[in-house]
Amino acid sequence: MRQGASTLAGGCLAYTAATLFFSLVLLKPGCWGDIKSMKRQNLPWFLSSAVLVAVSQAFVYASLAIAPLMVVTPILQLSLVFRLFLSQWINREYEVMNTAVFIGAFTAVLGSMLVSLDTDFLTRLPGLPPSLADFLRYRLAGQS
Repeated sequence: MRQGASTLAGGCLAYTAATLFFSLVLLKPGCWGDIKSMKRQNLPWFLSSAVLVAVSQAFVYASLAIAPLMVVTPILQLSLVFRLFLSQWINREYEVMNTAVFIGAFTAVLGSMLVSLDTDFLTRLPGLPPSLADFLRYRLAGQS
């Protein structure tokens, strides 16, 4: 299968799964009442965010088709930084923004950057015990 076709298939599969899951959520009692109680003026926000999310996910799958996961993942995690900024700028009174949110975003970005580091670089860190270096070499590089 061509790379573009597999990317398209992955995107379709992900959206189908999300649609099925959301359909199950709509079966929950009282869910439709919550949806109907929303103001009509919020509809453009929901529709524009749905379109933008779909476009951004298409870019995610396209980037995964042309670049390694270890390159794409740290870049994707940076979107958390933009979400925090935009949430404070656009939706300040409704977004929960506390220390735990900032710590979580920082941890996600830092973790994705650490995962993308070269295993040999990590095992050559000064002061790293040989047993830990062997563990990292085995777990991260798949070497025995």
